Amino acid sequence: MPPRKSSANGSSSSKKDEIQVSKSPAEFFAENQSIAGFDNPGKSLYTTLRELIENSLDACESVNVLPDISVEIEEMTQAQFNKMRGVPSG
Repeated sequence: MPPRKSSANGSSSSKKDEIQVSKSPAEFFAENQSIAGFDNPGKSLYTTLRELIENSLDACESVNVLPDISVEIEEMTQAQFNKMRGVPSG
């Protein structure tokens, strides 16, 4: 059995002391929103639209279809958004 590695303070460590936590991509980006471009509302809107358009263009390219993409942005209140989604107002 190979010797244990010594830490800076001279104590030895074992494999059981080294715990690596596995996270889903969603968990990682929820904790690191700035990496994904969601650290403020303006950047979030830009990142969302950019991803939507890039994915649309990639999909068109993969099936050899010319893209016909239009984007409309409309500011609305929370009440208007809830009504559009069918959420009852309370």
